[in-house]
This record gives sequence, structure tokens and C-alpha cells, in this order.
Amino acid sequence: MSRHRDIRNLSVDDYYDYDEEDDDYYYDEDNQYTEEENRAYYEEQQRLEEQRKQQQEERRRKAASLTIKPVIKSKGKAKMKTEEAQVKVNKEQVEKEDLVVSMGFTAEQARASLARNEWDVQRAINDLLQTNESAEGDTERSSNKTLYIAPPAPPPGFTKQKSTAEVGKGVMKAPAGWGKPETTSVNTEKNKNVMKPPPGWGKPETSSSDVNTEKNKNVTFTKDKKQTSKVNDVQKTVKALSKTAIKAATVTSKESLKTSSTSKKKISKELKQSIKDQKSRLSMVVLGHVDAGKSTLMGQLLVQLGVVQKRIVTKYQKQATEIGKSSFALAWIMDEDESERERGVTIDIATKHISTQNHDITILDAPGHADYVPAMITGAASADVGILVIAASPGEFESGFDYSTSSGGIKGHVGQTREHIILSRGLGVSQLIVAVNKLDAAEPCWSQHRFDEIKGRLRPFLKSNGFDMKRVQFVPISGLSGVNVKVPPNNQDGNSTGPASWYKGQTLVNAIDKFEPSKRNIEKPFRLVVSDVYSEGKFVVAKGKVVQGLISMGDKIAVLPFGDEATVIRIEYGIPPSMSNNKLDGERLSTGMAGDAVEMYLNGIDIARINVGNIISDFDSNLRPKLKKKLKARILVMDRLTVPIIQGSQVLLHMHSLDVPAVITKIISKSNKKDGGLIDKPRVLTGGSNATVEIKLNEKICLEQYNECRALGRFALRRGGDTVAVGIVESLS
Repeated sequence: MSRHRDIRNLSVDDYYDYDEEDDDYYYDEDNQYTEEENRAYYEEQQRLEEQRKQQQEERRRKAASLTIKPVIKSKGKAKMKTEEAQVKVNKEQVEKEDLVVSMGFTAEQARASLARNEWDVQRAINDLLQTNESAEGDTERSSNKTLYIAPPAPPPGFTKQKSTAEVGKGVMKAPAGWGKPETTSVNTEKNKNVMKPPPGWGKPETSSSDVNTEKNKNVTFTKDKKQTSKVNDVQKTVKALSKTAIKAATVTSKESLKTSSTSKKKISKELKQSIKDQKSRLSMVVLGHVDAGKSTLMGQLLVQLGVVQKRIVTKYQKQATEIGKSSFALAWIMDEDESERERGVTIDIATKHISTQNHDITILDAPGHADYVPAMITGAASADVGILVIAASPGEFESGFDYSTSSGGIKGHVGQTREHIILSRGLGVSQLIVAVNKLDAAEPCWSQHRFDEIKGRLRPFLKSNGFDMKRVQFVPISGLSGVNVKVPPNNQDGNSTGPASWYKGQTLVNAIDKFEPSKRNIEKPFRLVVSDVYSEGKFVVAKGKVVQGLISMGDKIAVLPFGDEATVIRIEYGIPPSMSNNKLDGERLSTGMAGDAVEMYLNGIDIARINVGNIISDFDSNLRPKLKKKLKARILVMDRLTVPIIQGSQVLLHMHSLDVPAVITKIISKSNKKDGGLIDKPRVLTGGSNATVEIKLNEKICLEQYNECRALGRFALRRGGDTVAVGIVESLS
């Protein structure tokens, strides 16, 4: 403490800046509140709080008890649906108003701001924050000015008056309560808090010839007392509501109640233009055998791209040297956990972000050890593209790619290079860079023969597992020294022993930039796979990747499988969208869409009700994924399977971040390798088989057919620590 202030020679008075005038102020009874004043203040605060709670409860009660009177005695199904939709609209208004009130505003301010901003929660909150008015100023103005209170949407179905003596022929009746004060207090002003009727009440109907005019568009009037009002009346009365409310009010047909494969959310022209202008967004998983140099290579990439400063690398080098691991300094950029640094092995998925000329990329550094294959499956299931890191030093490539046949290892055991290739392709990785690392440690140094040998052995295997060789690139590099990572080798120190003499291709950064953009299903229902959950303040933050659809601030969502509902308050990005015109669009930044890695701040849900592996979907129950325990799937069995698969085999099903025990209850058919035909009801599945099976899970999870949602339709089967098959969901039962 002495290095901040010299307190050795200070007295108490000097240290606390003592002044006698302070005593005059603090001991003057005229400047103090009496006990009665303090009690009255706290009682007033308590009364205001109870009054606010009563107002909220009253609004909820009114919304719940709202009913729609029919025009005719017998209600049709369409009329009932219209009433239910209208009740839902008013409930959503109350929920949105309570949400704004929870941010510290009064109920009147919340209702007025929501009405001005078409019941958009985020815009209403921003509008109130921009006013910069203190609480005292609000109180003073509210006593002198009547605050407009937006009335609830008028119920449909009101027809012409029977008598035209007072208001004239064809004048529509206003609902009961319009024009009357909300409170019966005698001390209130004459016109204070008087509810105003919506536009159009008290005006005569237009003739049928004027119905198609722009002024009266979408307005329909009844010609007979026995006729029901049209749905267009509802659409007109709820025109100022949010998109969610409009969707609820227009659900009147049987077709709209069926499960839809496309989302009802409309995409504005500005948002579509922003999507066209932004860079492609990709998730890239880093694969490879243990000790291939994956984390070191990614650390070198981050340093050369300027994402990580060199002083941080210098600090890590000093710390790593102290414990005898100086070569691990770059790997520590990705491996931030202490246990990972002590053991020198990546245990969990590490996430970083980079930006190239054409792409915004999220790096997923997967573990290479056989004990952590489930974590690798999680990363591969979230990725669009991948980098396969191969160690070219003597013996390392063979240990990861060849089958173990020696007495020292497990006979038939699959190396992690081979297993990672099969799993990544089965889980959706379609573009691949093969980074041949540690060529500077090969014999001889930077051997072209070694590079060609590895390339020649990998190409047939990649092709046999479904990779298009036009989308596979081979790049020689050195992750530790940084050769050919960003700068071509012919520009580095004139090193005659490097790859410059025989390699004329592209660098690793250029190869990453040549990835093709992935196709995104923005029009489909919203799906987000939760990869992390934590609390911040009074909100719950769900982190994950949007696999399809889009979501905006203020939208309501459902968290499955529990089915809890919440509201999206804020959306943040690991790496914000980069625009070609260098202009950030506000609507794009407040919208998460397919391909984005986002953090959603949720309100209205407990953190104990959302876990890693949960699915966040649209609020509409018709757009949610199904919870199922049985599925029919097509699987590809791994080569050199030690124990064949039979009916009743117990496995562990891995899907994105989940692993669920399951049983193969039936083997329906398998492909005949000789003629390509089908063999019905085979008794056993051996290595390399392509079969259709029926699987039963121990618990219900979110599942969808592969053609509807790929992320929820792909899986891997493991048994006894080994991967036995990969597959896709064909149908649900």
C-alpha cells in the first residue's frame, strides 16, 4: 500500500481529509431527516411497489378473461380460432409490457413506448433510454400532462346498430368501456386516463364500391346481422402489433395448424441486402492424431494474422520454459485450461475467431487423443469445413493412419487420423485442407518425397469416404517455425533447404480463403444447439451455433426438451459480421441467422432449466423439432470392426453435444457389396457394411429427418471407447 500513498507521516486527520465544517453539517439537526419522515418515505416506496404489482396483475387478469362475443348464435370453428388468436394477442401485449417494466420503467411509459414502436420490445426500450429524462422530471410532467394509454386491440365482430336515430345509419358500435375513465377516483382530472377508441369507430360504413380503395383496403363490413366478420377485420385492428402477434391473429385455417417446414418470419429487404454484402461465415474444425501439432499450428496462425499479440506469446514462452515445455508456448494460445497445459494435451474444444479476405471463420480446435473422441465429435458436428493436420516426422503419420497389428497395441485398432476422417465426413464436413506439418523434422528436412508419399496414401482413403477431391487441398507447412502459414516459403530468408525449391502452391491462409461458402437454410424454422450456458446479471446466456433459421431481439423462443419459454433480450457475436462496404447494419447485428456463432441473453427462464445439448427453437409449437425415442437410420459401419453389430447391440449415440445410451432393436436391411442389392433382415453387420437399422434411445431427445435439419439428423455410434458407425436419420416413429 505504501507504493501508492506515503502514509507513514500522515495523521488521521490528514488521511481522511478532516475538516471541522463537516462536523457542523453532520451534527446539525436541521439537515437530518426525522424518524417520522424516514418511515413515511419507506411506506410511500412500499405503496408504490404494491400499486405497480396490482396493476400488472390486473392487466394479466383482464387479458386472461378477455372473450369475444360472436355475431351469430352458433360459433363456427373459424370463429373460435379467431377468438383464441385475439386472446393470445392481448396476452403477448401484457407480457411485452411487463418485460419493459422489468427494465425499470413505469407501466404507462412502457405501454406508450410499445404503442409508438409497433410493440417491438427492443425499439421501445431504446426509445425510453434515449429520452434521458430523470425520474423527478417524469413525475412532474405526468402531473401536468395526460399520458396517452394505448388501448388493447378492439375485438372483431361488431356490426351496425339496430337503431340509426342517434348516430345515423350504418354507424358501428364501440365496445363497452370506450371513452370511460379507467379509475373511479373522484380526485382525478376530468379527462385523465380516458381510453380513446381506435380509428374508425363511430364512422359510417363505406359502400361496396369503395371497399377496394387504398384508404379502406383490407376492411370488410357485414351486410347482414347473421353474417360473421371477416379475418381482415382482425388484421386491421392488430396492424400495429409485432410480427408474433400478427402470426397468432391470422391462424384461422386448418392448413396453418399443420407442421410447416418453413419459418413464418419475414425477412426485410434491408436484411436481405446485408446478408448479400457480408462475408461468408464458416466454422472450421482442426483434426488430426495426437501430437500432430494442431494447437501449435493454430496459435501460429493467430499470431501471424495479428489476432494475438507477440507480447502474449513472449509471456507464454517464459512460463513454458520454467516448467520445461518451451515448445508448447504457441499451443497455450488455444489450450487455456491449466490441466491441458500441464499434460500437454488438448482435452476440450477450444474456440477462436479469425477473418480472411472472403470469410469470417470460427476455429474449433478438437482434441486428438483417443480418450476425447466425444469432444471431437461435438466440434465436427458444428463445423462446415476442416483442417486435417498430419505430422510428417518419421513414424508419426503411420501411427495415426495405419491399423495396429503389433503385440504392443490393440489388434485392429484404428488410428485417430483415419477415425477423424471418417467421423468428420459423416458429420457434415465437406471441404478439407490437409496440412502436412513438421516437414522441417522429416528425413531429409523438407523432403518432397515424404510430402508426396503422405499425399498418395491419403487421397484414395479420402475419396472412398465421400470427399470430393476438388474440395481437398494439400499444403506443406511448419507450425512451430511458421513456414508457409501466411508468407510463401520463397519470401523467407532465402532458405535453400525449405520447400521453395519444389513447392509453388498456396499458403495455408490462402487455402483457407479459397473455401467455398456454405449454403444456409435461413427460411427454415429456427434451431440453435446450446454449447455453453452461464448467467450474467438477471439474464441467462445461451451460447451456441445457429444451424438454421434466424432469430431477432425481442422474439420468444422455446428451450427443448423441457419446453420452457423465454424472450431474447440481446444477441452478441464471437466475431461480428463483416460487410463488404464496411458499414454495419443495426438490424443484422440484432439478428442471429444460420451459420452464426452467437450468445443469446434470455429473460424469463431459470438457468437450471437449460443445459448443454439443449435445442432452442421457434416459440410456435408447430415449428418445434420432435421429441422421439425411436428412429429409423441408415448407418455406415467402420472398417476392421472388432465385434460385429447384431440385433440388441448396446451403443452410445453421439449427436452434436449429446451422448445417449441406445439399443439397435432391428436390422432392417444392408447393401450387398457384390451386386449393390439389398439383403433383408441380416443377422449381423460386419466392418464396412451399409445398412438400415432401427434404434431405440433410453430417453427422448430432439430429432429430425436429415433432409429437414442436418444438424439434428446426423449422429455417430460408439461402443467400448471405439466408434462403430456413423449415420443419418431417415424417419421417426
